[in-house]
Amino acid sequence: MNQSSAPVLRQKKYLLPFLSAAMAMLAGAVIFILPPPLSTQLHETAAGQYQSVVVTPNVTIELDANSAITVTNSEPPRVELIQGSIYFSGDNKAINAKRLEVIMGDVRFWDMGADFSLETIKTGGSIAIENGQIEMVAGEQTRLISAGQRVDFDNQRVIESSSIIGLKIAPWRR
Repeated sequence: MNQSSAPVLRQKKYLLPFLSAAMAMLAGAVIFILPPPLSTQLHETAAGQYQSVVVTPNVTIELDANSAITVTNSEPPRVELIQGSIYFSGDNKAINAKRLEVIMGDVRFWDMGADFSLETIKTGGSIAIENGQIEMVAGEQTRLISAGQRVDFDNQRVIESSSIIGLKIAPWRR
């Protein structure tokens, strides 16, 4: 009985350190695999107040009065227009520019350095491009919008498309 219990005691002696090391390696693997949590910043303006937000070194957003947006810390940042009107200024010549994602309701826009305004209206929204191009996805439609175009939309489709001159794009900025 003495001889058979000795190997069991030796095995039990190494069990706790082995389990501790295994748990530490598992925790390290989980931390390495899982992405860091996204944080979201809310920017909003009151009546008569305007604000400028630098999202990246290449992208600046100007908020009109009574506007609200959220910006994530992801790469590239994701911007969501909650209410009001905003104007995006981007650097078209940025070599390593990643596509900025802009969300408004169920509609998504992908930008790579365009200057454009986006505003909420009763039935959905409106986007006007000053220069550059924006890719828009509304429902099943994907559309490329170029400089000098204005597009009105709801959450599922494009309602109207027209041309626009630069002075009428975000007139509140002037």
